[in-house]
Amino acid sequence: MSGDDGVSVGIVLPVYNEAVILDRALDHLARIAESCPVVVVDGGSIDDSTAIARRLFRTEVCTEPNRGLQMNAGARCLGTDVLLFLHADSQLPQEFLTCIHKAVADPSVAGGCFQLRFDYAHPMLRFYSWCATHPGRFFHFGDQGFFVRREIFRKMGGYRQLPFLEDVDFLRRLRRYGRFVVAPAPIVTSARRFLRRGVVRQQLVNILVVALFELGVSPHRLVRLYPPIR
Repeated sequence: MSGDDGVSVGIVLPVYNEAVILDRALDHLARIAESCPVVVVDGGSIDDSTAIARRLFRTEVCTEPNRGLQMNAGARCLGTDVLLFLHADSQLPQEFLTCIHKAVADPSVAGGCFQLRFDYAHPMLRFYSWCATHPGRFFHFGDQGFFVRREIFRKMGGYRQLPFLEDVDFLRRLRRYGRFVVAPAPIVTSARRFLRRGVVRQQLVNILVVALFELGVSPHRLVRLYPPIR
């Protein structure tokens, strides 16, 4: 749970109807995060997600599938110095703990994420991954594994219970408390949404919804542009 510097890291993983990928995802997490407490928070799945999660980790169940609600519930279960929020279809790098410890060793850092790599080779996805190594609001999302100091998370009031874009909203508020850094190791995330909807089309949609959100359009309206993919 703690590194050489005494900083402890806990992991929150929200899931909803992810049984198809969850066994493999949690096996990987159990191997590389054996020293960290992990809380899986299920959003009321109707598949075997809850049962799969309970084989390996503490698992809480929420009354509705809302990532903000789920991640806040998971955070309340942890007393670690740093909270790491991980999507079920993203795999942490082996050196994730070292990266986090180095990042938070700088007191000006409020939180951060990892570099991005997709599990499918495509020129546009490689370009998108390169963009995600730079600061900005249009290329950093929750699938990059946001981590934050627990005390700052508390001051922020956690995640807002939005229908989506809770990660974009969280990052915008987090920057008010200190620096946001991109750790020099890639998290590997699923390209399933891009493959299902088209790589270029999905990236244009991502930019559009973030831009509209920044202009004040409600996520409750924008969610129609972003149907769930399982």
